[in-house]
Amino acid sequence: MTLRQICGERIRRRRMALGWTQQEFAKVTGIPYPTLSRIEHGEQSMHYERVVALADVLDVSTDYLLNRTDDPAPPKKCPRPRNGAAVG
Repeated sequence: MTLRQICGERIRRRRMALGWTQQEFAKVTGIPYPTLSRIEHGEQSMHYERVVALADVLDVSTDYLLNRTDDPAPPKKCPRPRNGAAVG
């Protein structure tokens, strides 16, 4: 299976777990239904902005969608440094 197919399958499974039809998911994401169908079938590649947006809507990590982990949990948000403080 290609990465595009794996990502599409994970999007489809998560959408279904949330109880959304493709049409409902298209409305929530603002992605046209035909495009969403092609993404889920692994026939359409995506820009990283779209991967991030889909991960946010599905409440999963981008690493999960991109097959870098099998854990769908989104990462915990780290507090941002204040006043330009240096990080680590």
